[in-house]
Amino acid sequence: MLMPTPRENHDLTGCIACGSANPSGIGLRFRLDEAGRAVADTVCQAGWVSWKGIVHGGVLAMLMDEAAGWAVAGRGWTGLTARLSIRLARPVVPGQRLIVRAWVERLRKRFAQVAAELLTPGGTRVAGAQLLMFVTGDLPEKGIIP
Repeated sequence: MLMPTPRENHDLTGCIACGSANPSGIGLRFRLDEAGRAVADTVCQAGWVSWKGIVHGGVLAMLMDEAAGWAVAGRGWTGLTARLSIRLARPVVPGQRLIVRAWVERLRKRFAQVAAELLTPGGTRVAGAQLLMFVTGDLPEKGIIP
């Protein structure tokens, strides 16, 4: 099966992480901060739990993966995750507010190295990630992040 082109694939309304029309979605809304990082915040939901009421590590990975995609989009590119490595540093519980942010560390040919992290509002890092993103091309519209 052929992958859609970047222009064909930019209807994100159904995205589980950022889609506005996904009733099961998280609803992340990203912005670029003064350092050029993609940033969003969320409150962890009761339905995200795994073992003993702790938020599932896969959900935390998804938050950072999504932020990485938006960090690449903030540069005007489309990126697909080729590799994701996470480190979970502290347990997260439902009701906890988190800030997710990501930034492009390096671009080499068709790949971007991206870092991401999850922080409490007080700045405590609860998780971090390193990603390798395959850069597929320009976004159909520049300035996708407000």
